[in-house]
Amino acid sequence: MVGIAEHITRERQLVGAKQLRYSLDFARYYHQWYNETLLGLLTPDSSLGVLDCGCGTGVLLPVLQRRYRKTVGLDLCIENLLEAHGPDGRAPLVVGDIQNLPVAPQSFDQIVCRGVLHRLSDVGLGLQQLFAALKGGGDLVISEPIGDSRALNFLRVAALAAGTHPFPGRRVEPLTTREWIEAAHAAGFRTVRWFHLGYFAFPFLGFPEAISLMRYVPSRMTLAKILLRLDRGLARIPYVNTWSWQAVFHFHKPIASAR
Repeated sequence: MVGIAEHITRERQLVGAKQLRYSLDFARYYHQWYNETLLGLLTPDSSLGVLDCGCGTGVLLPVLQRRYRKTVGLDLCIENLLEAHGPDGRAPLVVGDIQNLPVAPQSFDQIVCRGVLHRLSDVGLGLQQLFAALKGGGDLVISEPIGDSRALNFLRVAALAAGTHPFPGRRVEPLTTREWIEAAHAAGFRTVRWFHLGYFAFPFLGFPEAISLMRYVPSRMTLAKILLRLDRGLARIPYVNTWSWQAVFHFHKPIASAR
């Protein structure tokens, strides 16, 4: 796992890549679907308070703001937050470390973490902090790469060889699906559901700054829709669906918990 200083330095370097990523039509199409998938697990009650924890440059914030009156974005890198602020500046944004959250206990009804927890030096501590920040009966939704994905392991080797891996010095494997669930349970959560996510559309549409092929394909939006439809189909096929790049987990904090 990378340290805080290294993580901030790398995030600063990635701001430009994220600007490119979210400026391309096919990538925006994919990430809109990705966001809707995560939002589908949150309670659609506009009165609830939601924390976008590790919000990055704010790809999820606009849709959260439209859906919830109280939405806060938190990220360790201030350059990410400056990009996330946007022209309207409506969302409160906070600089902070997930492993030492600068929020009061039980501040939020729901928390969403979009592909960030695997970067922590101590995932268990991060989950404990998220548990403390949630109200009883609250929900945590996370999406994370999984160590039991053969596809992810293949991509990691290729990215390291090509010099495009976001954290080139890192060799620690991400947690498996079982390990993510066990870590969440150790923090006090219970599992509502989890599922595999991301096959062909994930690398080709989701990360054009690293895999640039789609930027030069004629009728790329037509192909993007085909790839996403293929991903949805693969997710329903037993065994084949275990080749996903990542998984989405929906955890719940019991109301009666004294933790």
